[in-house]
Amino acid sequence: MTEPRERLHRLIAEFRAGTLDTESFCARFETTYNLELDKQTLTSAEAEAFAELFERVVWYSPIPDERAQIPSYRSEEDIALAVEHAAQRLGEGTAP
Repeated sequence: MTEPRERLHRLIAEFRAGTLDTESFCARFETTYNLELDKQTLTSAEAEAFAELFERVVWYSPIPDERAQIPSYRSEEDIALAVEHAAQRLGEGTAP
């Protein structure tokens, strides 16, 4: 089994490559970051990037009507932008 820290990097890479949909990415990222990760194992860049991404992921909603009613909910596009920002902060280059 992959170490949680490595899994977060892999999830970002898979999402950026288009092999992981938004809903699956958000669910897996949230679980790994919130329940499985020892945050003391992270570099400062990872800690900042993953924490910022987590704050977007937990607000993801695939339902447009919900997002219209609850402004803090995030769309697929919001998540994609947050993932790209995190990848840049982590030095993971441009999306394939």
